[in-house]
Amino acid sequence: MVGCIFFCIFAPEQSNLLTLGTMKKNLIHTFMRSLSAKLSLWVVLFVSILFAATFSLMFYHARQIVRAESIGKAEDLLDKFGIAVINKLHEKEVVTRQTHWWVEQNLNDTVEIGNYIRKILDNEPHIVGIAAAFKHGLYPDRKDNDYMIYYHRHKGSVVRSDSFAHASYLHQQWYEEPVARNKMMWSEPYEDYRTDDEPIITYSIPLIKDGEVVGVYGVDISIYWLSQTIQAQRPMPSMRGAVVTHTGAFVIHSDTSYLRPRAMFRLMEAHPENEYNYTAYKMLNGESGISFLNIYGSTHLVAYKPIESKQYDIVVFCPENDIMGHYNYMISLMAVVVLLALVAIMVFCWVFIHRELHPLHVLEQSARMIKNGHYYTPIKASKRRDEVGSLTNSFIAMRQGIREHLANIAGNKHKLVEQNKQLSAAHDRIEEANKVKSDFLQNVSDQMIEPVNEISRLVTEVRKHHTEMSQEQIVQLANEVDAHTQTVTNLLTKVLEVSTKKQEGEA
Repeated sequence: MVGCIFFCIFAPEQSNLLTLGTMKKNLIHTFMRSLSAKLSLWVVLFVSILFAATFSLMFYHARQIVRAESIGKAEDLLDKFGIAVINKLHEKEVVTRQTHWWVEQNLNDTVEIGNYIRKILDNEPHIVGIAAAFKHGLYPDRKDNDYMIYYHRHKGSVVRSDSFAHASYLHQQWYEEPVARNKMMWSEPYEDYRTDDEPIITYSIPLIKDGEVVGVYGVDISIYWLSQTIQAQRPMPSMRGAVVTHTGAFVIHSDTSYLRPRAMFRLMEAHPENEYNYTAYKMLNGESGISFLNIYGSTHLVAYKPIESKQYDIVVFCPENDIMGHYNYMISLMAVVVLLALVAIMVFCWVFIHRELHPLHVLEQSARMIKNGHYYTPIKASKRRDEVGSLTNSFIAMRQGIREHLANIAGNKHKLVEQNKQLSAAHDRIEEANKVKSDFLQNVSDQMIEPVNEISRLVTEVRKHHTEMSQEQIVQLANEVDAHTQTVTNLLTKVLEVSTKKQEGEA
C-alpha cells in the first residue's frame, strides 16, 4: 500500500522528467542532424569572432578617447573647483587689503584701530576674528612692550583678547612668517589656532611704517565655514574637493574631522598602499597630476594641482562611474546590441538557410522513401535555376528513369514467368513422352528376349546335332530361326523408329 502511494505521488514527476529528458535528447539529436542549424552556427561563430575582434578594437580606442575625455573633464572640474576656492579666498583677501590700508595709516591711534576692527566684525559675519599685532617695542608706554589688538567672536558676541592661543604671538606662524618675509600670505591651520572653538586660518599682511615692518594685520576665517561654503559650490554632487597645505594639513575637506594639521599623513597611514603614498607626496610637493585610487570601496579619479601664489594644493576626487559612466553604459548597451544582433543573425540564417535547403530536405525524405521501396511518391519539380533546383530536377529525372527501368524489369519478369510456365509444361510433356518411350522400349526389349533365346537354342541344337538330323529337320529348324529372326528384325525396326523420333524431338 505504501509503495502504491509512493508511486502515485512521484510517478508523474518522474514521468515528466523522463519526457523532458527525451524531448531534450531528441531536440539535440535533431539539431545536430540539421544542416541548416550547423550552417547557422558556423555563420554565427564567424560573425561572433568578427564582432569580437571589431568591437574589441573599437572599445580599446573608444576607451582611450573616453579616458582622455574623462581626464579633461576631471581637469575641468579641478579648474572650476579651484576657481571657487580662489574666489572665496580672494573675497577675504580683498576685505583684508581694504581694511589694512586704514589700519596702516592710523598706527598712532590704537583706540581708533580697535574701534575700526570691531566695526569690521559687525559688518562681516563670515570673519571670526581680526588682529593687529605689533612689533616688540613699537609702543614703549606699554608695560610688556608687546601689544596686540585682537577682536573675535565668542558665543555670538564680539570680544577682545590680548593674546591668541595662550602663547606669545611673536612666535606664531601667522605673525612670524609675514614679518620675516615681508609678504602677505595665508597661515597654516594649527591644532591650537581656534576661535570660538573653530579651527581657523589667517590672512596676514605686514604693517609698514617708514619703510619698516612694524607689525601684522590678520583676518581669521573659520575653515569649517570655508569648507562647507566651497563644498556647496562644487560642480558635481558626487564630486568631493579638498585643499591641502604643503605640510599635510587640510584647509577644505568634505569630512570636517580631517580639518586639522598633518591629516594627510594620517590618511597615508590608514592607506599604506604605494599608490596612495605616491599620490600624496606628489600633492605635498606641489605637483599636478591625475590618479585612479580606490576610495570608499570604489575607484575614484583624483586630480590635483597647486594654487598659484599660495602654499595650497587643490584636489578633486569623484567616482570613476560618474566620469566614465557613459562609456560603461555604452559597453553594456553595445553588449546587448551585439547579443541581439547575433540572435537576429542566428534566426535569419536559420530561416533563410532552412528555406533555401528545404528542397534538399524534401529530396532526403524522397531518397529515404525510395530506399524503403516507395518509388511512386510524387515530387514537385523545382523552378529554381541554382544548384538546388538542378539537383531536384535531376533527382526527379533519375527517379523517373528508375521507375521506367523497374517497369521494364517487371514486364520482362512477366514474360519470363510465362515462358517458364510454357517450358515447364513442355518439359512435363517431354518427361511423359520419354517415360512412354522408355516403357515402350522396355516392352519391345522384353518381346525380343524370347525370339532371341529361341534362336540361340535352335542354333545350339543344330550345332550339336546337325549330324544326326535329317534334311527336313534342318530346314524346319532354319525356318523357325528365320521366323524368329524376322520377329526380332521387326521389333528392332520399331525401336529404331522410336529412337529417331526421340532425337528429332530433342533437337
